Amino acid sequence: MTAAAPPKRALLRDLTLFGTVALVAGNMLGTSLYTLPASVASVAGPIGLVSWVITAAGFLLLALLYSELGPRYPRTGGPYVFAREAFGEFAGFQTVWMYWLSAVVGNAAIVTGAIGYAVTFSPKLAESHLGQFVLAQGVVWILCGVNILGVKQSARVQKSILLINIVPLVLLSLALFKLNPANFHPFHPKGTWTPVAAGSALMVWAYAGIESATVPAEEMQTPQRTIRLGTLLGYGLATMIFLLSAVAVIGALPNDVIASSARPLELAVRETLGEWPAVAVSVAAIGASIGVLNGWILMAGRIPFSAAQDGLFFTAFARIHPKFGTPYVALIGGCVITSLMLTLYFIPGSTLLGVFNFTVLLANLGTLFPYIYNSAAALMLARRDRARFTMREQRKTSLLALVCFFFLVWTTWGVGAQVVFWGFLVLLLGTPLYIWFKTRVPSAA
Repeated sequence: MTAAAPPKRALLRDLTLFGTVALVAGNMLGTSLYTLPASVASVAGPIGLVSWVITAAGFLLLALLYSELGPRYPRTGGPYVFAREAFGEFAGFQTVWMYWLSAVVGNAAIVTGAIGYAVTFSPKLAESHLGQFVLAQGVVWILCGVNILGVKQSARVQKSILLINIVPLVLLSLALFKLNPANFHPFHPKGTWTPVAAGSALMVWAYAGIESATVPAEEMQTPQRTIRLGTLLGYGLATMIFLLSAVAVIGALPNDVIASSARPLELAVRETLGEWPAVAVSVAAIGASIGVLNGWILMAGRIPFSAAQDGLFFTAFARIHPKFGTPYVALIGGCVITSLMLTLYFIPGSTLLGVFNFTVLLANLGTLFPYIYNSAAALMLARRDRARFTMREQRKTSLLALVCFFFLVWTTWGVGAQVVFWGFLVLLLGTPLYIWFKTRVPSAA
């Protein structure tokens, strides 16, 4: 099976290697760096460090897998393209359905993390759910406008925000000199293997975005080289910062303090270095969260693009702006869903951290399904597509795919039965949509 040809009006090839690294690393860093340590502390305790190491190792293999698939199938849509190539239209639809939902739902968690740090500068904002809602909506729609203007403008935002993450990196490096060993005990207060799996399930949020370089493939300069290098360099940079922050936060604060805060990095720096460095971290957190939101809004506009071209998603999502060359309808549609998710702020008794944790787990499951499909797709394509894989590459890719598949199944178990149940229902609910697309809109393939 071969991928359908792009439309006559093509996307613009404006994305460079540096922009791709910034997209991959920027989509991983952000709220996951600044807020996720609290979520991990609540389910695992200090043994969450083991979760970080296991997840980093598993996603290194996934990064290698995407760096093999992306250059061989350089079409916008990434995970959708690989699943459709391997298993056909229905698997391709299920992949794009879950992946798109994970992106637009996850964007609500990202902007919530940014608001969690912004409230430190305004007591009135901290007490006003309406103020938080309005500010979050403003951020979402301003970035939607930036992305409609073009991938070049969006990449400039990503590069700037990536540099902002140097601030917490330097401060956390200094904080390592003031670690309190007592904070690492008890090391596994909630048990051993189940908390490690639960921690890894949350960390999918941190590593979601590892495939980012494969999604805007048709907008890249020299996609074969850029996808591979961008994926691996982005992974390496983000992983270094994740592991450093995990050790620094656990060493600086007792576990119950970390678990109860929506701003664990700020608290850790305040405890070890003082007031002004903590303020600098809060400012960097807001900037980094805006950057990762910008990157995922870009992704949400490209994820359904090829599926819409093929008649397997809303056809309007394949429309390209006549002036800016961007999938503007898909960008607006994704931001509408994100805006609706933000109404969770108004549920009685809700907190920013509670809204963040719920949307993270829901988005994570939506991400895990496409990753599992893509691991299986890599195994199928390596064994079947002899024109794109040599015998040696077949063996290497097949082994990578198998290990990634079992790692992702283990991580799915860690998400918990309730979230898996709801995620499976969402997957099933997409089936009538697929039937509607197939019977109403002829496939372009």
